[in-house]
Amino acid sequence: MAKVTDIMLLQQPEQMAIIVERCADMNSLGQHIGEGFMRIGTYLKEMNELPSDIPFVEYPAYEEMTTDKIQMVIGFYTANPLPDKGDMRSIIIPSRKVVVCLHKGSYDELANLYNEMAAWIKIKGYEPTGTSVEHYYTGPEVPEKEHVTRVVMPLK
Repeated sequence: MAKVTDIMLLQQPEQMAIIVERCADMNSLGQHIGEGFMRIGTYLKEMNELPSDIPFVEYPAYEEMTTDKIQMVIGFYTANPLPDKGDMRSIIIPSRKVVVCLHKGSYDELANLYNEMAAWIKIKGYEPTGTSVEHYYTGPEVPEKEHVTRVVMPLK
């Protein structure tokens, strides 16, 4: 498949989130993400809170990732600030300009979209922060070719 929307420039409002930070290799990436989503989901239920958007994984330095070292911030957006619990932290993501595109297909195909978005950013004269955020509309029970992911690249 590939991208299902145009690449767009948006102003993202300030957002609250509850997160856990992890470092993994490519082989354990899915396991860490799944465990992070489950832990945060359980915590939200304990706090009687609903997420305010779909789950996300931020890659703080995606251009520097290797298959052996992938830094991740796993989280859910929240409507209210929540108390920290263990390694789960409540954060505020400041308002920022972002470049966004929706993708349908295997996660393995996302590299092509990343390259296209990076080229778009350069052509338009913007400067990326080096961070990317993937928002997951579908879970592991959905066939790979049907996965829907929103890719967000914040700008400086």
